[in-house]
Amino acid sequence: MSADTLTLPTDVQVFESVTNIKLWLENHSRAGPQQTPEEITSEDLAVAVPGECLFPELNAENEDASHEEEKGILVYTDSQEDKYIWLKGDWHPLERVLGITSPKNGWVRTPCLGERLLVLVLTQLDYAAREEESEVPYGCCPLGDPAYLLWHQQRPAGMCSLKRKGTSIWGGEDLYACDTLDTMYVRPHVRRQGYTLSLLHTLASKLPPGDHLGLSHPVSLSMCKVLLKFIQVYPELRDAMWTLDEDGEVSGTATLMLGSLMVRGALQGVRTHHPHHHHPPHLSQPMNEAEQPMEQADQPMEQGQQQKQCRDAQSQDSEPCDTS
Repeated sequence: MSADTLTLPTDVQVFESVTNIKLWLENHSRAGPQQTPEEITSEDLAVAVPGECLFPELNAENEDASHEEEKGILVYTDSQEDKYIWLKGDWHPLERVLGITSPKNGWVRTPCLGERLLVLVLTQLDYAAREEESEVPYGCCPLGDPAYLLWHQQRPAGMCSLKRKGTSIWGGEDLYACDTLDTMYVRPHVRRQGYTLSLLHTLASKLPPGDHLGLSHPVSLSMCKVLLKFIQVYPELRDAMWTLDEDGEVSGTATLMLGSLMVRGALQGVRTHHPHHHHPPHLSQPMNEAEQPMEQADQPMEQGQQQKQCRDAQSQDSEPCDTS
């Protein structure tokens, strides 16, 4: 394993890092990373990021491939359950990959495959390693879905993806009726710092008159708490949020959903905030002006039709998001 720091891989380097278990075992010494002088076997390897999530042309090839022949970005898990990612011709610890730095700040749309890879590493490896087994896993966000990285102190700290209004729901004939926040994840150490609230405000406030922002199913309880705070802080946007059912159809307004939860006592104990007394910290660049998420109405990972990935969409706070 090389240097302690890792730079963002170029599109070419991402492509060259795609392999499969069979090829890797044939072409490498099978020696583990320096800290792990164990011999690597096929049982230690897995595809962390399916190749078609980065290069759609691999979809047909992977569809009928065996476990050892499926192409993608590999992950090696050692005997201590530490994970290493095969990237740029070497094994890199998960935290080294997530330690890639950038001068960007806040929510910024991913412009290249290297950043797209970070989105997938966050959901396929970091989230999976930290959350309880009872939590719904993320599917891989298709390349056509607009995705954003949350940059905190110059490092990737979260992601979100959108579904555009008018795009197909699960590859069928039905279409999304509105731009939809599909999935979201914020790393635990930066939760409760206002990032989720800031994202919702950015998305909702940029909507054209008469349009709405959809929230994909299911909406977690922690996200409901954020939404409750949102309509208290931004009452003028309370009707801009719609909730969707598991089939992607509009089921009602977020206000209606929250009212139902409050009647049932599900939000009992949640503090209310006077809009004049509480304002979430605004990010210096909640989303680059040139790449506002609403131009991509479609959420981060639920691959439209590829993998009916479980829509953690709003698993923010208790799962992927923060509740500030």
